[in-house]
Amino acid sequence: MSQEKAQNWQARKKIGDRKGAEEDEFKIMKMQIDKRNGVTTSDKDVADNNQDNEDTSKTRKKSDKNMENYRKIVIADDSEEDQKYKSDYRGRVQDRNVAVKMEPMYALTYYEKSSEVKRIVHFHKYIEELNHEKIFPKPLRITNMEAPLTEEQVKFHFALIDTHTSDIVSNDRDAKKRFLRGLDFYLVQDFASSIDDFTQSILLDDKFFPAYFMRSLVRYKQLEYKKAEAGLTEGVPGAAVDSKNQAEVTALDYDIVRKDLDHVIQLAPDFVYGYYNRANVLSLLKDYRGALVDYDKAIELNKDFAEAYFNRGLTHIFLGNNKQGITDLSKAGELGIVSAYNIIKRFTNTRE
Repeated sequence: MSQEKAQNWQARKKIGDRKGAEEDEFKIMKMQIDKRNGVTTSDKDVADNNQDNEDTSKTRKKSDKNMENYRKIVIADDSEEDQKYKSDYRGRVQDRNVAVKMEPMYALTYYEKSSEVKRIVHFHKYIEELNHEKIFPKPLRITNMEAPLTEEQVKFHFALIDTHTSDIVSNDRDAKKRFLRGLDFYLVQDFASSIDDFTQSILLDDKFFPAYFMRSLVRYKQLEYKKAEAGLTEGVPGAAVDSKNQAEVTALDYDIVRKDLDHVIQLAPDFVYGYYNRANVLSLLKDYRGALVDYDKAIELNKDFAEAYFNRGLTHIFLGNNKQGITDLSKAGELGIVSAYNIIKRFTNTRE
C-alpha cells in the first residue's frame, strides 16, 4: 500500500466510520459552502481540469467549487496572491459592495489568516499560561479569522489524533488531553467527535472554561450548517423526504450554545470573547438589546475590540439607532475593519 493510500485509509478510518456521522456532516458542509460561494445547480457539471488524483484524496482546495469535491476537507490554496487585488482596502473602500453581515465568532485554534490591515493581537492570560505549559503542538491563538489548513497540516492533525488517543488510553483522567484531541478533531472537521472530547474534558474538570468555549463554537457551527442545508434544499424535489432525518433548528438549539457561553463568563469573567460570542448568538436570535449588553461589556473590557464595535454598530442599526450605529462602525473602521466605511456610506443619509 502506497503512502498516499495509507493516509487516505487512515482518513476514512477516522472520519468515514466514526459514529456514522460523516455523510450527514459533509452534506451539511457542502450545502453551506455552496451557499457561501454562490454555486448554483448549473455548476454541478463543471469538471475540475486539474483533478488528477484528487478523487482519491480527502482534501480539496479552498477555491475548488467542483460539487464532487465538497465532501472533502477544506485546505488552503497553494497561493492566494491574486486575492490581494480583491481586498477591501484597495481603492475607494466606501464604494465596495460589501455584504452587511456580522463579524464571525471567535475560536481557539492554531491557525489564523494573515491580514493586510493590522489588527490587535488577541490575548488572555490563562491561554498564555496554557501555551507556556508547552502542552500544545503549536501556540494556541484567539481569533475569528481562522485559516483553512494545508494538506500537510491536515495530515499532521490526523497523526496527532493517534498520539493523543494513546495518551488518553494511558491516562483517561486528564481533561487537557481530551481538550487537545478535541481541537484536532475540530481542525479536521470531525465536529461530532470534537464535541464528545470537549464534553469529556468538562466532565473531568468543570472549571476548565476553554472546553465550554470551544464546545459552544462547534455546536454553533453545526447549527449554521444545518440551517444552510435546509435553506438550500427548500423547494427542491425530494428534499421533503430527506428532511425527515433532519431535526429542525430552533431557538432552543441556540440556547444550548448560549448556556456554554454562560459557563465561560461565569468561570472567566475577564474573557472578553465569551461576551462577544454570546452577543453574536443573541443577535442571531434577534435579542438585540441583550446582544448590546454583551457587546458593551466586551468593549468595556477591551477598548480596542474592533469586531465588538462593528457588531454593536450593526445591532444599533437593526434597532433603528443609525446615529449610534454609525459612530460604532466608524470606530471599527479606525481599528482596521475597513468594510465598515462602506456600510456607513449606505446609512449616512438614512434618517435615525
